[in-house]
Amino acid sequence: MSTLHELFENTVDAVFGIDENRHVRFWNKSCENLLGFSPQQAIGRPCAELLCGEDLQGNKICGIECPIAKFSDVQAPNCDFDLVLKSGDSKPIMVNIGSYYASKSDQNINNDVHVFHSMRPVSCHQLIQRLSNNSCSIEQDNKKIHKLSKREYEVLRLLSKGIVTRNIAHQLNISLATVRNHVKSIYAKLEVHSRAEAITYAMCHGLI
Repeated sequence: MSTLHELFENTVDAVFGIDENRHVRFWNKSCENLLGFSPQQAIGRPCAELLCGEDLQGNKICGIECPIAKFSDVQAPNCDFDLVLKSGDSKPIMVNIGSYYASKSDQNINNDVHVFHSMRPVSCHQLIQRLSNNSCSIEQDNKKIHKLSKREYEVLRLLSKGIVTRNIAHQLNISLATVRNHVKSIYAKLEVHSRAEAITYAMCHGLI
């Protein structure tokens, strides 16, 4: 067993690990206690099937196009996010999720785990704070989102699937320069600075 497995196996936080195809490769006891699935039930299944996560507005986040596993340890944005999950008995649980992206060498000794996710339940007090802060920022976020053109939405959706710029140009039948201009415009409108930040923003706001 690797050092990471030993660390996450014994932590009080619920931690699970996924490979680059988003299949669960690691599931600790705290995960079982939180969501009601044993390691035997969880390992090998797509994480989206187990989590069924939504944001605070009820937008579905978990799915086959979730971009989280596509980031590398170098590209990954340094942030956490909130999700509302369904436990084994279908009761909703709100958690804050942090992600640790394994390096290539770590992946080789950690059963191909690409990303470890830690989950901590959010208390009622924290939930009230989040809802309050969220309601204050929704209007500002909506203004950013509504600035995106239909074509920019298309480009962002393709970016989230890990499609490279040249192939996006081919799929949309536009020039490479035009795609790059759309990407720059997306960054400016969402006030982000990289593909990883743009995809994370879009994912957290139900755009993809």
